[in-house]
Order: sequence, then C-alpha cells, then structure tokens
Amino acid sequence: MQDELYRMHDNNVVRLILGKLRDNDTDTNNRYTRAASDFRHWLKEKILIEDSAPAIYIYTQTYTYDGKSIDRIGFISLMELDLEDKKVLPHEKTLKAPKEDRLRLVREIKANLSPIFMLYEDAKHKVSSILKTFSKKTEPFIDVTIDSVRHRVWALTDKAAISKIEGLMGKKDIFIADGHHRYETSKNYARELIEKGAPQSLIDNSKSFMAYFVELEEKSLLIMPTHRLIKDVGGLNKEDILEKLGKYFTIEKLPNAKKLLSRLGALKASHAFGMYLGEAGHYALKLKDFEKAKTFMGEGSADWKSLDVSILHLFILKYVLGISDEDDNIEFVKDPDDAFKGIDKDGFKMAILLNPTKVTQVKKVAEHGEKMPRKATYFYPKPLSGLVIRKM
Repeated sequence: MQDELYRMHDNNVVRLILGKLRDNDTDTNNRYTRAASDFRHWLKEKILIEDSAPAIYIYTQTYTYDGKSIDRIGFISLMELDLEDKKVLPHEKTLKAPKEDRLRLVREIKANLSPIFMLYEDAKHKVSSILKTFSKKTEPFIDVTIDSVRHRVWALTDKAAISKIEGLMGKKDIFIADGHHRYETSKNYARELIEKGAPQSLIDNSKSFMAYFVELEEKSLLIMPTHRLIKDVGGLNKEDILEKLGKYFTIEKLPNAKKLLSRLGALKASHAFGMYLGEAGHYALKLKDFEKAKTFMGEGSADWKSLDVSILHLFILKYVLGISDEDDNIEFVKDPDDAFKGIDKDGFKMAILLNPTKVTQVKKVAEHGEKMPRKATYFYPKPLSGLVIRKM
C-alpha cells in the first residue's frame, strides 16, 4: 500500500506519515527528517495552506454496510492533553516500538498529521445537531470518495457555534477509538519538551492535539473484527486441538469457508469463534460455560473477561491449548479471506476468526479503567489521513 500511495502522487501524505526506509539512512537523513523537509517544502510552495481563521472541521463519512447506507458525522478539532488520564479513557494496550516511531516523527515534523479517533456520549445528540445544521447550509471544501467511502469536510468558523460545541464537550469523558499509540506519543512529547526547557510557545502547542470526535452510538459506529493467524501451535495435531477444545466448546465442522463465516455470524450473541486448520477443516466453536472459563482467566472484571478477544488469548490459546500469544507468533488480519489464505499459502498453522466487539463493551471496559487485548477493535471506516493537518 505504501508503494501504491507513493506512485499515486508526489505530494501524497504517506510521505509525511509513513515515509520509506532507505538502505543508506543516517541520523541526519532518514524517513523522519525527509518527512519534515517535505512538510516545510509543501508549506512554502502552498501545496498545504494554513487556514487564516480558527475552525472546527465537520467531517462526514458515507458508506454502505449490510445493504444500508450509513452517514456518520463528527468533527475535527484540538483537544487538551489529559496528562493525568482523568478524562480520556483508553481501552487498548500500547507497544513500545510504534510509540518510539511516532515520537521520532513528531520531534522532527512538529505537527499532528492524523487526528486521534475519539468517542463521546451525547444521548440528546446536541453536538451532532449543530454539525448537521451547519453542513446542510453550505458546500464542503473537501468531497472525495476512496475505497467506497465518501468523505466530506466543512470548516465551521462561526464563533457562537464553536463556543456552544466547546461548552457541550467540556465536561464529557472521552473514549479513544483508534490512535492509542499517537495519544501516548503526544503525552510523551509534551513531557519531553517541558523537561528539556523547550520554547514556551512549542510547549503550549504540545499540550493539545488534533482529534476526530464521533458520538458513541451503535447506529453509526461500525466495529469490524481482527482475525488471528498462528504460526506455531506447539506441536499439537488436529486431534489434540479438537480434543482439548471439545472439553469446553461445542464444535461444529463446516464444509467450507462461506458456511463457517455464516455460522459464526449466526452465533454472534454467544462466545463463538471460527477455526480453520487447512486440510483438517473448518470449525465453529461455541463456549459451553463462560462462568467456568472466566475462572481460568486471571484478574479482570467480568466485562473484560467476557470479551471474545480476552477469551481467545487467555482461555483458548494460553490455558486450553498452551500456545504462545506473543506478537512474534500471531499475525493480525482484517479480511477473512486473508486468514484462510494464510493457512493455505503462507504456512500458518491455525486461523481463528472472531465476531466484532460491541460498542457498549468498549465503553464498559474503558470505564473500568481496563485495557483490551491488542487488536480488539477495528472501527470502520477510519478517518482519512491528510484531510486536515495541525502545525505546532
């Protein structure tokens, strides 16, 4: 995908967000310094133009899912960093390497290149009502369709409307949907600047970040599952796997991938999983007794343990099968076809397919102050990169 985006245009935002690595990279010439150089050049040449007036950017995404057209509305703005984690509720664990990568980039480029995807509760839809009223009056300044999703953006500069949105949002708890690594990086960068005694203007700028806010409601928020491919099953054969799982799961053998996915969807109200073992077959697994299973899952709330991803990693892989769930043993894929192909063509031993996590589950886990296993949620569609950039 990176190669394809590079080919599409010399000014594609991938050159800033995920520049290519080169064999001759040095401390002074690397993907991060090249991104900063491109950013300065694009500003100088008016490829990127800084808006003259402060604005909140209304952002809609229109897409079709399950035969229905969905129109999701949100807004992009700055948000104060919550350095004490009192108002922002993360739900996912972060890894060291991605945070190091993003910190190196923000040090060089001094900009927020992609908004962090945030969720907020608004039972009376007061904020979205303001956004819809304004967007109906004027034409968007961005209107583009990519990968079957239509993206439109309006600049809301009306001070009274902005003030009303600020007032409504000010006291809300905010849930991170996507961008946990960038959020942690923003906090680390702000603390680093304070410790180093950086110019006050830069410190002040670093205490806020660009965010994309969407109302937390089931109708417009679509969460897709992330499936697992496992490289090493610890020497277990098909009979071992089925025998061990059979103690705790009802197992159905299905004739093909299509039937497996259909059965998995039909079992979404249960703790159910799809399993593919190549020539050894397609299977649907349905947990017999959650109360029993959760006793083997260590600490954590009942809400956290009831997540299918928690059951998969802590109960199925670790307890029942004794398989490593470390990152070097697991590949994460969003397309079920990639999961099946991983077994048939790429040498993986086991594919586990999941139903999506529910929006209400994300909220409950975050409110407990707990974090989900990695890749528990994939909010679709993601905000498009490059629509709005915030220069510090």
